Amino acid sequence: MSRGRLVLAGAFLLSAVILLVVGTRKLVEHKRLTDEVTRLRDELYRARVAADRCRSSLVTSESALSTLTATIDSMKTRIDSFEALGHGRVPAPKYDEYLDLFESYNDSVGAWSVRSERLLAAESACRDVIDHHNAISDTIQSVLEEAGVPAT
Repeated sequence: MSRGRLVLAGAFLLSAVILLVVGTRKLVEHKRLTDEVTRLRDELYRARVAADRCRSSLVTSESALSTLTATIDSMKTRIDSFEALGHGRVPAPKYDEYLDLFESYNDSVGAWSVRSERLLAAESACRDVIDHHNAISDTIQSVLEEAGVPAT
């Protein structure tokens, strides 16, 4: 074989190897990107489910606390009406009924306080869950933008 043909064959072989390496790198990078986006989307789905459950739970808890608040307000109105009967003193025939209501009122106020604290803690936890969801969503957008994939 002539020297010119050997150089040409060598150049062709080198070009083929370079194309193979570049093509393989692109395929590997595409696979890595696809896997990462798939993993992030799965994580985003789980985070969305958690955030939706959290919001639903908050709505239920807020409603229960609101109902308890209305009950407590009603009890307080009844207590005030007992006290108004005797101009600041409860009439003796109504005292046992008043005392039962007053004790129930005090128990309810204590329960309201505990529920209110739990609701505040749940709201804080939900904020964390929603922030986690938003962070995953932002990460997906960043990964796609870095890969040159247009945002949808």
